[in-house]
Amino acid sequence: MQKTIKGVNYYYQWLFGYKKQLPTLICLHGFTGSSQTFLPLFRETKKYNILAVDLIGHGNTDSFVHPYHYQFNKVCEAIVLLAENLGLETFSLFGYSMGARVALGIACMFPSKVEKLLLESGSPGLRTEKERHQRKKSDQQLAQFIYSHSLETFVDKWENLKLFETQKQLPKGIQETVRNQRLNQNKFGLICSLWFMGTGVQPSFWSELLVLSEIPTLLIVGSADSKFVAIAEEMRKLQSKIELAVVENAGHCVHLEKPDLVSKLVNKKMLEGEDFHGNLSN
Repeated sequence: MQKTIKGVNYYYQWLFGYKKQLPTLICLHGFTGSSQTFLPLFRETKKYNILAVDLIGHGNTDSFVHPYHYQFNKVCEAIVLLAENLGLETFSLFGYSMGARVALGIACMFPSKVEKLLLESGSPGLRTEKERHQRKKSDQQLAQFIYSHSLETFVDKWENLKLFETQKQLPKGIQETVRNQRLNQNKFGLICSLWFMGTGVQPSFWSELLVLSEIPTLLIVGSADSKFVAIAEEMRKLQSKIELAVVENAGHCVHLEKPDLVSKLVNKKMLEGEDFHGNLSN
């Protein structure tokens, strides 16, 4: 299904239908992904609705639109407007990687809209102008690589990043599904995402984490993803009400590598109230 939000057609899907009386969890995917990434994660539940959205430049949402629409704040605003168009005055958010950055941005910019916040391998951005400049340069170089090469060549490079090393231990069928999702993107959408909503150009939300004292927040990271474990621990130091779940033997994409544990975290901790703070393993 699609809704036009300020001239951009956003694709979304209710994973198990929609019941007006139930709360809704909006799921936001990572870079090179789509709403399809959440299909194996959730089983049907009678306690809340699950709405998965394709972010701009990805999946079945428009890519060939003015770059203005790719700006980080505009993307956050578009998700809120999409929710309102669907009759959702408030909602919970579950974001992975790029989607986690957007989810956190929404929580900081529109705190009254967000009931609960689940961030998987997410970041509040970069603290200093120097860090942002370096990352912006890196993202632009990657965008230039995408422009200059075939999508398949880029995907070969992307899936061999150290960040995704643990995914090579997954069954071949799952690896192939993820690869196909990446190959089904288009280069323009990926390039614009890097240029206009990458970590180097998004606002830093490190100083905004106080708002999360009013929003029940869970950070999910894989134990093998040391960079994002450190980021999550630093976020907890700044906002003690944030809870952190470190999933053992998992890397950056925890929901792909440990779907049962992540599903359990979503269901029990955030939507039924049980405490899962600490390390988790099978």
